[in-house]
Amino acid sequence: MLRIRLRRTGQKHQPSYRVVVADQNAKRDGAFVEIVGNYNPRTEPSTIVFNDDRIRYWIGQGAQPSETVHRLLSKQGLIAVEPPKRVTKQSNAEKAAAEAAAKAAAEARAAAQAAVEAAQAAADAAAAAAAEASAATEVAVDTENAANASGE
Repeated sequence: MLRIRLRRTGQKHQPSYRVVVADQNAKRDGAFVEIVGNYNPRTEPSTIVFNDDRIRYWIGQGAQPSETVHRLLSKQGLIAVEPPKRVTKQSNAEKAAAEAAAKAAAEARAAAQAAVEAAQAAADAAAAAAAEASAATEVAVDTENAANASGE
C-alpha cells in the first residue's frame, strides 16, 4: 500500500521535509515513488508547497496520507475530510477536573443512597406504626366484644 508521507532532509536540528509517495514498508528516508511537495516547519509561517495535481492523482490511486500529511493537506484545502484527532495524555488540570467530577459523583451517589435508606426506614416505621395501630384496634374490639358478652 502506498503512503503519502514526510521524508526528512536538512542538517542536524534544522529539519525540512519532502512530501513523497512511498511504500508503507519502506524506511523513512528510503526508497520512494515520487516527490509531490515539501514542508519547512522552521520558517514563520511554515512553508508548505504541494503539487496539487499529483497529490490528487495519488489519492485517487489509493495512496493514504500519513497523519501529519493529512493535517497539512487539510490545512491547504486539498482534502475536505478533517484529520483524525490524536489521543493525548490528560494534562494535570484535566486530571484534577476529572478527579473532582468523580468525587462529586461519588458524593451524589452516597447522598442518594442515604436518602433511599432514610425513605426505607421511614416506610418501615410507618408500617410498624400501622401494625401497632391494627393490633391495638383488634385488642380494643376484643375487649369491647368481651364486655358486651358479659353484660348481656
